[in-house]
Amino acid sequence: MSGQPKPIYVIYGPDEFLREQNRLAVTAEVLGAADAQLCVSRYDAEPELAAVLDDLRTLPFLGDRRVVIVDPADSFVSSHRLSLEKYLEAPAPSGTLILMLKTFRTGERLYKIVAKIGQALECRTPDAGAISQFIRDRAKESGRQIEPAAVQLMVEWLGLDRARAASELEKLVLYTLGRAVITAEDVSAVVVATAAVNPFTLTDALMEGNARKALEILDMVLVQSGEEYRLLGMLGWHLRRVLKAKHLIAAGRGEYQAFQEAKVFGPGQSLMRRLLARKSLDQIAEDFRKLIRADLAIKTGRDGKATLQSLVVSLC
Repeated sequence: MSGQPKPIYVIYGPDEFLREQNRLAVTAEVLGAADAQLCVSRYDAEPELAAVLDDLRTLPFLGDRRVVIVDPADSFVSSHRLSLEKYLEAPAPSGTLILMLKTFRTGERLYKIVAKIGQALECRTPDAGAISQFIRDRAKESGRQIEPAAVQLMVEWLGLDRARAASELEKLVLYTLGRAVITAEDVSAVVVATAAVNPFTLTDALMEGNARKALEILDMVLVQSGEEYRLLGMLGWHLRRVLKAKHLIAAGRGEYQAFQEAKVFGPGQSLMRRLLARKSLDQIAEDFRKLIRADLAIKTGRDGKATLQSLVVSLC
């Protein structure tokens, strides 16, 4: 997005958040200091081709260029591909068209035209490493540091959704007002807290070996579809802490150092101590296998709540 404004930009790909960020950046660059309210037209669904082209050919008011956005544009492009290709042979000198697409095939003639006279910006879904870095960067921009364990929890609970991660980080910044660091406990309280129940109380019950309490907490937390996967992510994080602490102690580390490295703090240390005394390395490894089986069962159609109930009982 540099140099002279182009007659067409295609912003495409599955990442909705990145598409929107690119749209804002392109619009700002094309317009410069011009008033967007006077120089931008936006269409959704399936606009009439004539209306879009008329807008592109209309001289901008108090600005150098007019920006016309079609979002979403997949149906629009499918319906008017040949007409768009013809228009782009002699585009309006002061008009910029922005098409927001989910898919844009590289072998098409339109793609080649855009590559020649415009710009195509692909918005790929990030991998876990990219979304982790995104979370860290957004937190830093807001004046916060964020613990690695907190980043990991957000990735596991929110997946690879930049928009959701950005929204939840805004809440976390407000929640941690007056503090410099966002912790895993903050993430638990803000991102997945449901019906005033902190999901961390579930892992506390597991460390206590209290199956009845774990089931009661599970029942209060599972109030909407999708929570199953977030809870599986949290249980995975919990088991990794358990395994790390057990390995470190078995390797001769002192308990205090092992708990610090495994990110076990405060009252959780006494609960972790009881759990480690109760379970061997082999038993903890088997707990991981139970978690994997539960995850597979839910993804292949098993009832999520019943599967998680069975899992938490077996983990106690």
